[in-house]
Amino acid sequence: MNKDALKYWLALNMVVGVGRTLFHRLAQAFESPENVFSASASDLMQVQGIGDKIAREIAGFDVDQATGREFGLAEKEDIRILTLESAEYPELLKSIYDPPPVLYIKGKPLNSFTYPLAVVGTRNPSEYGKVIAQRLCVKLAVAGFNLVSGLARGIDTLVHKAALESGADTIAVFGCGLGHTYPPENRKLRNEIIQQGAIISEFPVLMRPDRNNFPARNRVLSGLSLGTVVVEAAEKSGALITADFALEQGREVFAVPGNITSPKSRGTNDLIKAGAKLVDSPEAVIEELIPVLKGRASEHKKEPEIELDNDQERRVFSLLSFEGRHIDNLIENSNLSPAQVSATLLQLELRGLVRQLSGKVYVSNCDTKLC
Repeated sequence: MNKDALKYWLALNMVVGVGRTLFHRLAQAFESPENVFSASASDLMQVQGIGDKIAREIAGFDVDQATGREFGLAEKEDIRILTLESAEYPELLKSIYDPPPVLYIKGKPLNSFTYPLAVVGTRNPSEYGKVIAQRLCVKLAVAGFNLVSGLARGIDTLVHKAALESGADTIAVFGCGLGHTYPPENRKLRNEIIQQGAIISEFPVLMRPDRNNFPARNRVLSGLSLGTVVVEAAEKSGALITADFALEQGREVFAVPGNITSPKSRGTNDLIKAGAKLVDSPEAVIEELIPVLKGRASEHKKEPEIELDNDQERRVFSLLSFEGRHIDNLIENSNLSPAQVSATLLQLELRGLVRQLSGKVYVSNCDTKLC
C-alpha cells in the first residue's frame, strides 16, 4: 500500500471515538478509509454508532498533520505500519471478529511466525509458577512454537526470556504505542525480542500505557495465536481475559493446574473445571494442537510434498527408518542442536513424513515415492 492510501488508515485509526468496530463499519459503508474523510456529516451519521460528536471529530481531523507526525515517529523508531490489506498481516489475526485495522511492528515479519502460541499468567507468580513457566516454555520453544506474550511483569517476562534463551522466535504484544516500553524495566528485554522476534501494537506510536488498552491488547495476543496457555492466574487475572478472548475466537485454551489452596491458582483451576485442556507436560499442548497444525499445513499445501525442503530436514530424515529412533540419538548423529532437531521433527510430523511414538521415539512414514 502506498503512503497516500496508508495515511487514511492511520488517520481513521487515530480519530477520537472511532474504535475498531466503528472503523470497520465506516470503511465498509464508504468502501475505504479515504472515502470516510470526504463524506458529509449527514452521510457519516447514517452509519450505526456515528453521532454528531464523532461526525464532527472526523470532519475536523487534520489528516496530513496527524499522519505526517506519525510517519515521522515510525521512521525514527524503525517501525513498520501494516493494515488489513498488507500481505504481512497475519491470517490468524485477520480472521477474528474485530481485527486491528492498523498494526505497528518492529522486528521480524509477522507472517514468518509459523506456529504462534500465547502463554500468559499473573504478574506476581509464585515460585511454583515461575519454575513451571520456565520449564514449559523452554520445551515448547524447542518443539518449534513461537511464543507470544504481553511483556508484562511476572509470567509474561518469563515466557519471552525462555523463548530467547532457547533460540526461538517470540512476539510481544504491547498495551501502549511502540514509542513506550511498559513496564520500563523491560527495555533491555524489549530490544532482545526485536532482534529475535517482534514487538507489535495496534496503538499509535506515542499512546501511553492505559489500563483500558490492556483488554484490547489481550484480544490481539490470543488472536495472533493457535492457542493460549495460562500458567498461573488468580480469579480476576488479565490472563483469564485473554483465555476468554481465545474461546470467543475459536482457539484452544490450556491451563496449568495449581495448588488448590493458592489464590494464584484459582483462575487456572477454574479454567480446567470449565473445560480447558489440563497441561501437565509440553506434550499435552503439542498433542492437542497437532490436528490444528496439520489442518493449517494442508490448507496451504498446493501439491503433495514428495521432497524434503532443506538440508536440515534431509539430515534428520535420513536417520529415521521404520524402526524407532530416540530423539537423543537423532541429536547425537545429526550434528544439529536439540532445538533444530525438535523443530525439524515437528515440521516432518505435520507433513505426515514421520510419527512420534511414546517416550520421544520417532519412526519414518516413508513410502516408495520418498524412499
